[in-house]
Formats: sequence, C-alpha cells, structure tokens
Amino acid sequence: MQKTELNPTSNSTIPMDWFNQSSIGVLVLDDLFHCLHCNPYAETLIWNRAGESLNHKLPDDFKRAIRPHIMGLFAQNRDSYDTHIVLSSQEDSVQLRIEFTVIQKADCRKVFITLRNSSQSARQARELKVFRNAVENTGSAVVITNAQGEIEYSNSRFSEITGWDGHEILGKRPNFLRSEQTTNDTYKQLWGTVLNHQQWRGTLLNKRKNGSTYWSLQNISPIHDELGNIINFVSVSEDISQIKEHDAQLEKMAYFDPLTELGNRRNFRRTLDKYLQNPASDKLHALLLLDLDHFKQINDTMGHEAGDVLLTTIASRLKFCTRHQTSVFRLGGDEFTVIFQDCEDREQIISRVRDVLSLLSQPMQIGPHELSVTVSIGITLIGHDSVDASDLLRNADLAMYYAKRQGRNTYAFFADQMNEEAQRILTIEHDLRNALIGKQLSLAYQPQICALDGRITAVEALLRWQHPVNGNVPPDEFIPHAEETGLIIPIGRWALEEACRAAKSIQDQGLPPIKVCVNLSVRQFDDPSLITQISEALAKASLAPEWLELEITESMLMRDMPTAISTLKRIKSMGISLAIDDFGTGYSSLSYLTKMPVDLLKIDRSFLQQIPEDQDNMTITSTIIAMTKQLGLDVIAEGVENRSQMDFLQQQNCNTMQGFLVSHPLSFDDFNKKYRESQYFCDACNTMDECNHSDSTNNH
Repeated sequence: MQKTELNPTSNSTIPMDWFNQSSIGVLVLDDLFHCLHCNPYAETLIWNRAGESLNHKLPDDFKRAIRPHIMGLFAQNRDSYDTHIVLSSQEDSVQLRIEFTVIQKADCRKVFITLRNSSQSARQARELKVFRNAVENTGSAVVITNAQGEIEYSNSRFSEITGWDGHEILGKRPNFLRSEQTTNDTYKQLWGTVLNHQQWRGTLLNKRKNGSTYWSLQNISPIHDELGNIINFVSVSEDISQIKEHDAQLEKMAYFDPLTELGNRRNFRRTLDKYLQNPASDKLHALLLLDLDHFKQINDTMGHEAGDVLLTTIASRLKFCTRHQTSVFRLGGDEFTVIFQDCEDREQIISRVRDVLSLLSQPMQIGPHELSVTVSIGITLIGHDSVDASDLLRNADLAMYYAKRQGRNTYAFFADQMNEEAQRILTIEHDLRNALIGKQLSLAYQPQICALDGRITAVEALLRWQHPVNGNVPPDEFIPHAEETGLIIPIGRWALEEACRAAKSIQDQGLPPIKVCVNLSVRQFDDPSLITQISEALAKASLAPEWLELEITESMLMRDMPTAISTLKRIKSMGISLAIDDFGTGYSSLSYLTKMPVDLLKIDRSFLQQIPEDQDNMTITSTIIAMTKQLGLDVIAEGVENRSQMDFLQQQNCNTMQGFLVSHPLSFDDFNKKYRESQYFCDACNTMDECNHSDSTNNH
C-alpha cells in the first residue's frame, strides 16, 4: 500500500511518489509563513538554492518575495493568485512562476503554493528575440525557405537590395531573382551541393524588381531536424556590385597607365612574354628603352602638373611616330618602352630610332612655356641578345645608361662589353646579400629633439654597412645599388623590423617612449606587400603603431600621385605617422601637399647649410615653416650643425630639429646608454639661456 499525504486543496489524498517526484514545486504554509509540507523539487528551488537545509522557516529572500502577494490575498479575501518572482542563486538568478491558493478551514488558514522554474523559457525567449533582431538588422540579406525552396521569411535588408517587399515573395521560389546571365550549370551545382547536405558559397548575377542587375555573394546552407532531414534552407547574401566595379577598375589600372593611357610595366611584360613565346617572323625585332633627359629638373622648376602634361605629350608623339608596327608602354616615371617589329635590318631600326629622337625633340607648349626635351634610348635585339624578357629589359637599360654617358639625346645598342657593368651590379648584389645574411648591416640612430628644450622626441634609424673587406661603405654608394637590384626590399624589411625592436626595447626598460623614424625607398613604397611588411614588423616587436614614423621623399610621391595617396592612406589608417623627407627638393608646386595624409615635413638640409649667410635660403626655410604651420602639420629641420642655425629655427617656431649639433648617428647601445642617463641632449641646448626641465630624474 503506497504512502499518502493529505492534499491541502481537498479532502482527497494523492500518492506520495507523485508528490516527491513532481517537477512542480509544492509547499504548504500556515498564516505565519511556516512551512507545513514541501516536496523535494520545492526544497531545491527554495532552500538548496539559498544554500540552506529544509526547515519550517523560509529563506528570507523567498519570504520577502511572496509575503506581499499572500497578504494581498488575505486582505482581499481572494482564493488564488499567480505571478512571477525572481530569486538569486549561488550561480545564477532563477525566475519562478508561482501560484497561491488560500485554504480556509474553520479557524485554520493555509496557503497552498506551486512553483515552476520558467528561467529556461524566459532565456530562450530572450535569445530568440535577440536572434530575430540580429537577423532583421544585419547588413546581409537573409532568406529562409522550406525544404521545397518556398520562401518563408526575408529580412529588411533583402528588400532594400532587391526592391521586393517581404509579403510579395512569401511562398515563391527564389528563381524570380534570376537575371538569365548566370549559367544553368551554376544553379545545378548550387542545388546539387545543398541537397547533398552541404553549404554552397558563390556569386550570382541577380535581378532586382526594377529589372536592374546586381552581383550577389551568397552562402546557402541546409537546416536539419533531429533525424538529419532537411527542413529549411537559409541564404545569407551581400550586394557586391560596387566591389565588382572596383575590381574592374583595378584590372584596368593593373595594365594601363592612368596618366598616358599607355600599357604599363605589367602590360609590357605580358606583351613581351607572349611575343617571345610566339615570334611573328624571322625579321629583326628591337626593344627600345627611353628615358627623358633631365626630367627631374623640369618637375622641380615647373611643378608636377607641368611634368604630367609633358609625359602625356611624349606618349602621344611616341604613338604617332611608331604607328601600327609597334607597341608603346610607360614603365613608370619618365621611362617608356617601344617594341619595333619586323625590321629588315639594323639600319632600318636606326632610321626609325632617329625619327623618334627628332619628333620628341620638337618644341612643345607646356602652359605658358615652350620646352624642348630630349631622350636617351637603349636598344636591344629581341631573340638575338636574349630570349628572356628580364634580360632584354636589363640589356636595354644598360644601353640606355651608356647613351646618357655619351651625352644624352642619342641612342646605343646593347653590346657584350656592357655585361661588365651588369657583372659589377651582380657583384654588389652578391655582397649586399651576404651583408644581410652575414649581419654586416646595422642601424644607427640619430635623435630628433624639441628645438626649445632639447627633449628627445624621436630617433631616425639610418642604414649602415660594414663590409668585411672594404670597411664602412657610405649609404649613398650602396643604397642606389640595393634599389636598382631590388635588394632594398629584404634590406628595408630587416631595417623596419630592427627599428621597431629598438623602439620597443626602450619602452621595455621603463624609459619614456619615443618614435622611431624609418625611411622607405621607392621599391619598398611600390611593393604590393608593403602594408603586410609593416604590420608584421610591428607585430614581431609588439610595438604600438603610434611609435612608428615612416619617411617618404617628395619625388617618390610625385611619380604616381593617386596611387601614392592611396598607399599613404592605408598606412595612415594603421595609426602610423607619415613624414615627407627632403621637403622642398622634389617639386615646386605645393598644391598637392593638402591632398597627402601626412603629419610632418622634413626641411631638406640643403636649405640650412648657408644659414644665416644666404638670405634666400632663410626666406625659403621660413616660408616652408609658416606654410606647414598653416596646414596644421609639424615640421622638422634636418642637417642642423651650428648654434646660428638653431637660433634661426627657434625664431621661426620650428618644432623639431636634427643634425650634428644635436648628435651624430649613434649605435643603439650608445644611444640607449645616453637616453637612459637623460632624455635630453645637452650638447644641443647647453648654451641656451636656461636649461631646466621639470622632470628631476632627468636633470642634465
């Protein structure tokens, strides 16, 4: 016979097992809130939750929660009432649905209470609400279909992209989006993938409600029930039309020079490679490399815009004088290549080259100025001198430099003896490779200080080469060769990483952080992996980007302004400072400066050398400083070597200075030792009227 217990709500009895095993908490209280009856689940919800053992006394928080409700029942002579209460547990809060029933027998009044844990349902409801809000407000278009592909849901982003309201497409299959420009094979592959219980990812050219098309990047996934059957499909898509258009523009930019509309270097290599693989005939074919003579001077004196007009004029004349039997390309800067095809003999090549020289040397109108420019041309015979595109271009380059050495405005054919020059370059390349591998390269650090108090604000990292045989090799001797051979890329990467480590080392010693300034070469700036290299250098050193400054020369920026600005913006977005080095020497017009996302200008040392003797240099320097201030940029003067120059810079409110007056370039150990002793350079400021700094730990 089962044990039974009095059911507080009636005169009947209930099985004790039901009472004990119920997933509903049950308890009975008297009118003094003492517990008379309680099942195990109620014990868990009320006493165990509070870390107490079952007894007639209710936990205080539970009693406080239910007391107002029970007293309200008593006061209103009501029999029942239900509500929700929230109790805190040792791990989490618990939401309970609670029902009260008053039992009145003679003078005995009791309250029968049932408890249900609604926390999970409430949590699920909250999660579902959050999920719905996320789907509705996501930037992606979301569509859900049933297993037959009929649309059951679409979010507002889908309507924004396609123009179809959600109620218009309920029950439809998504094929109304087809533009008929996506192949049937693509759709077969799509459905074959998802019906095989796999996710499909790809691009579709879809059609909007108004008939226009758009590119959609889609992820379509099957949704399964507990038995693994497909019950829904979910499509999440993005409108990538602008990306596609941008890619098309990039494709054009990748193969054509935007200034002259000639094929660019990549286009040239592709064309030459195809020609070498399938030569058109057995006649002579020549590759010409043309370089404008003294183009930099024209850029410097007349401005970059005038230089652009000159380059476009040269491009037009090249296309005219070479006609249909040639291909013309601009490799970059003032370098052009021309391919002569099907020449009868060497004399015919010379005749055509002379026609080019004659036409290009004719006067041309650039704004208010009439100019006559000349070119130097290097010639190599395709298939005779080499059948390799790189070798041919190198041969033409060697011949072109030979023509320049012969007085410019002439041409030269590649000859075998020119390989001696190439061999010399290879030797330097070999030595430079060994220098990098053999740790012959190092960095010297030259401080930059505040012109007012001598406080060190940054250090410039300068490349040094200690050759095992030749000793110290000056940078102006080996860096051009590193640039020419392309070794500047790995050397520059090493220098960038080494400089970042040095800056982080200073911080790790607890010293005040300072920026480290690193020069970028032309090759580095043009390298597509530049941004990756910068990120990796910062990451390897664990250096915050705010402590790195990159220096770029004016001439580098002027070669291709749109591309340069784009690269600068990408670097700037990383949080890195940007400086224009050797300012005042690259071009005469300053209008482009406002377009560049730079932070600082470095006045070229050539302007300071004759100060205070040269009044013109003083005027130029003061003008640059004033202009820079007006643009909201910082300015630094490099090459400061004496007190007179420093006094002049202070009078002009120049922010910062750098030069032998401050310090010669130092090894990292020497600089680190001095910086540890003091964060000021007395050599530069010890002749000031006052030399007091508020930081007592850095007195000097």
